[in-house]
Amino acid sequence: MILIVGLLSGSQPHIDEALAESERDVVPVQIVSGIAQHIGEREEQQDSYCFSELHDREAIQRRGVLAVLADGMGGLAMGGEAGQLAVQSMLQAYRNKADEESIPQALERAIHAANRDVYGLAIEHGLEWGVGTTLIAVVVSEDRLYWTSAGDSRIYLYREGTLRALTQDHTYAKQLDELVKAGLMTREEADTHPERMLLTSYLGIPELRELDRNWTPFHLQPEDWILLCSDGFYDGLTEPLMSEAAKLTPQLAAEYMVQRIIEEERPYQDNATVAILNI
Repeated sequence: MILIVGLLSGSQPHIDEALAESERDVVPVQIVSGIAQHIGEREEQQDSYCFSELHDREAIQRRGVLAVLADGMGGLAMGGEAGQLAVQSMLQAYRNKADEESIPQALERAIHAANRDVYGLAIEHGLEWGVGTTLIAVVVSEDRLYWTSAGDSRIYLYREGTLRALTQDHTYAKQLDELVKAGLMTREEADTHPERMLLTSYLGIPELRELDRNWTPFHLQPEDWILLCSDGFYDGLTEPLMSEAAKLTPQLAAEYMVQRIIEEERPYQDNATVAILNI
């Protein structure tokens, strides 16, 4: 049973496998939500988000609750349009989940469908390889969490005072770090490489080959916080800030953290968006 309360409108190492348990008894789950975003110093808000049905009990029992966030790539064309299309396509494709289809299978099918739609948008406007967006998505079904991601937007878990990333960034930095481990590049060369932060996976390419996802359900506990974040938000996210926010309701926590991050007045502040699910 899942109860939805609150407002729903609209890389770091993986956590220990011991926390991802698939053989536990199902327990009732209540989800309290929050969402906040800010345009930052950009001319356009290119972050988008959406959620699945919140009041359709039958749909929730069949498919769980889906949350999606996309960050349109400002360095390419049509970033805002790409992000909006991605989240809506992901939502629609996941709604078509068949009863015999597992949640991880449905998420993978849906993110590939969203990629095809964004790539189609690029082709339609003569912009092949010129339109792109990151995308992260989570599904909460009973007391279990599933996710998928492409790009460098992140999903975090805040549990008992500890903030951990559940996803890994798809950037060239990962490959550079492997070259350092192999002795083929110095750490300084890798850290200062001009292409270090280039994305190696995102929606809007002919074939989406690099995804981060969990096939084994992650077991949720009472008081867990799940955060879907664009990079304009998590660049300013810290454990102390999250600890302060966790004293508030999820909606107030989301607004508080975005306000604090914007008040830092970092140069070239990107769009900042966070969607919160509190168990």
